[in-house]
Amino acid sequence: MKNLKVYLIKASAGSDYSEYKKNTGGPPQNIFSTAAATPKNVAIEMTDEVVGMKVNYKSDADIVAIFMSTPDAYKAYDIARKFKEKGKTIVLGGLHTKFMQEEAKANCGTILVGEVEGIWEELLNDFRNNQLKPKYERTTPIDLAELNPYPLNIIDPAHYDYTWSVVVSRGCPYSCDFCLVPEFSPRYRMRPVKNIVSEVKAAKAWGIEWCELHSDNLTVNKKYAMELFKQLKPLNMNFYAETTIKISEDDELMKAAAEGGLKMILVGLETISKAALKEQNKGFVNPDKMKEQIEKINSFGIKVISDFLFGFDDHDHNIFEDTYQHTKDFKLEEIFPHLLIPFPGTKTYEKFDNDGRILTKDWSKYDGTHAVFQPKQMMPEDLENGTYWFWQKHNGFLKNALKSLLGRGL
Repeated sequence: MKNLKVYLIKASAGSDYSEYKKNTGGPPQNIFSTAAATPKNVAIEMTDEVVGMKVNYKSDADIVAIFMSTPDAYKAYDIARKFKEKGKTIVLGGLHTKFMQEEAKANCGTILVGEVEGIWEELLNDFRNNQLKPKYERTTPIDLAELNPYPLNIIDPAHYDYTWSVVVSRGCPYSCDFCLVPEFSPRYRMRPVKNIVSEVKAAKAWGIEWCELHSDNLTVNKKYAMELFKQLKPLNMNFYAETTIKISEDDELMKAAAEGGLKMILVGLETISKAALKEQNKGFVNPDKMKEQIEKINSFGIKVISDFLFGFDDHDHNIFEDTYQHTKDFKLEEIFPHLLIPFPGTKTYEKFDNDGRILTKDWSKYDGTHAVFQPKQMMPEDLENGTYWFWQKHNGFLKNALKSLLGRGL
């Protein structure tokens, strides 16, 4: 039997959501974790549409595995259809697949549900034995000590401007209603520090200049974070990561982070509405302290970027001007404004759907620029226009963001 070959594709419809992801992270975890879990006797081809790579429809791969987020679902299905017509075995994975399984199944031969490690290898073995099942699902969290490093020799790091990503943890101890992380990875786990250091060293040898410490909450465990920063310090690498504004409360932790090479953090400030923050279990975020907390982090040489969401039930027409006035003097490197997205699988989606407030299930519109639900205290177009106004006032990095709203005569 000839050697098996797989083709891993990160689908992207080119939405503003994809642009946001492109600008706030390195290589996508889904295809790179799958590549890392692939046995060495299996050949791999990879394409990441998010960074502009084109799908190779002439691929000689036996299996085509396509991973998708909700805004990219239709693009993934189109790719699947074209490869199916060529007789390929199609696998679908990613967040949207997990939470819309029947829909995904209708567009492929089998689906991957949850973390791929373990079930991907099982799928490949079943394919060899002509015993492919309709679904492969991991129901127990993987021990992150078992993770293999991301491969550096399949997609040239130049595609990511020599910015790489190394898994540090999975899951998040918080449970925001709009977030898929606790639904996809219900338990917070940390990877052994020595494994992270080893992978960063390998990335640096390839000319990597910046590295994302991939975690949904990097500093929630102080003891672990302190040890990580201590061991990263000798590597002289530039790091960025995601954590919470609570890091501002710990000078010792911020000092260690800065000495370890942490140059920038993404924090979810989300909103200036205390009621909305409390409802999302983010009462630890205090709008009255945001400005001084950001300045405190900056004082350690760490830049801060943040997103702001619009469309919470507590938001009315005043939220846009109020948020602008509140944040205009913040020393943020970037502000990413977007609409609340009720992704399938979240508590927010379930609530809105039960209340009859979901306006469309056209997944291409779930990109943070379209009001896909009925806001409680304004019209959908007011939510879209207000978010666009806020973006214009801050003139952030998303030069093409909300471009779909330009036709509204704004």
